[in-house]
Amino acid sequence: MSLKEAAEKFQKFCSMFKVEADCFPLLFELKWPDGFRCPRCHHPHAYRITTRRIPLYECRSCHTQTSLIAGTVMEGSRTPIHRWFQAIFLHAQPRCVNARQLSEAIHVTYKTAWLICHKLRHAMTSKESNRLLSGVVRVSDTIYCKRLTPSFDWHTQEQPLLVGASEADDGTLGPIIIKLQSKIPLKDKYDCPDTAPFIRNHVNPNDAKNAIITRRYGPTMNKKLAWMGYDVTWWIGRTFLGIGPKHLQAYLDQFCYYYNRNRSSLYIQLLTDCIHSSRITYPELTKSASRLRSTRLIRASRQPSQQLG
Repeated sequence: MSLKEAAEKFQKFCSMFKVEADCFPLLFELKWPDGFRCPRCHHPHAYRITTRRIPLYECRSCHTQTSLIAGTVMEGSRTPIHRWFQAIFLHAQPRCVNARQLSEAIHVTYKTAWLICHKLRHAMTSKESNRLLSGVVRVSDTIYCKRLTPSFDWHTQEQPLLVGASEADDGTLGPIIIKLQSKIPLKDKYDCPDTAPFIRNHVNPNDAKNAIITRRYGPTMNKKLAWMGYDVTWWIGRTFLGIGPKHLQAYLDQFCYYYNRNRSSLYIQLLTDCIHSSRITYPELTKSASRLRSTRLIRASRQPSQQLG
């Protein structure tokens, strides 16, 4: 699809959801596919209160009030719902978008766009976290952002990964899972991360003992898995211009979310998963960075001071 066709498709979508009220019917249908259910007592009937910007539904039995965005990634957001719909639509397109592009497309600040992007990834991660590989399962190590140098030492941007996949009868890869690994226990970048925790956490227990483990080099190499590191590096580089280790796992989950689904119906799938995924706040997204900075400051304070010659 050309950029012009993609722009026309997005404009057509925006014409369907011009204001928040245009989103309410679809939001209601996906949130309660079998009709309203009280989040507290599961009663099937409610009064609709329209005095708020977003309608409230009051349970006729226990009188608990809930909104359409309660319990979703949109909960607590001041961004209009139709802007969320537009963001989800753009994330479901073949080329996806980064925060800067999203900011320009839906007319919000960069900080708001960055937060929306990470909340959508949170929904994708939540959905992918329930996946277990089954059947014939293959696991291989690979490297994100691999540098073509003969050195045994890790480059700063290189990150070790483990990738697993269920293999179909015809040899094609089914669902995949990619997990970031720590460099600390590895002797060098040709050492293989421990695959036991990966298999224990991400492979069906009935199939775990028969999982096939290969390396990213050598005669037993599975090229489809070993080269997955190049695929994810290219995708992240093209879309986001590279990602550091702090948030890398979220982007790996996003890559797997796309890979494991039919792209023709991805918008509805992603919208549904966002509606049924709990929100994550800005402090929760950034607290790990504060911890990392604090750890570095503590380590630096423990090191002997250097004298300038």
